[in-house]
Amino acid sequence: MNKALGDGYPIFSKGRFMRTGKDRVQVQSVNQPVSIGAARVCARDIVVADANGVVIVPRARAAEVAACARQIESVEADIRALIAQGKTLKEARAALGYHSLQRKV
Repeated sequence: MNKALGDGYPIFSKGRFMRTGKDRVQVQSVNQPVSIGAARVCARDIVVADANGVVIVPRARAAEVAACARQIESVEADIRALIAQGKTLKEARAALGYHSLQRKV
């Protein structure tokens, strides 16, 4: 993190150092819902995190989210193909309706 900050890369976090829970944290419950910020996480939900952020998918919506992700991945592959044929990114996205893929219906 210090390297990123030194390079002027914008990072937003509550703090810069991890704080241990040793002697301050105890198990209160297991497999019970928790709130993390504005997100509610329940047992068996899918949690994926990387350097870009965290996404929580409720287990009941996993198939729906996976189908949407596969559709976006397919359209992005088609966009790359159109760009290889000489289209601009803007033209390729417009031709394939990319901006409407992630909107709530």
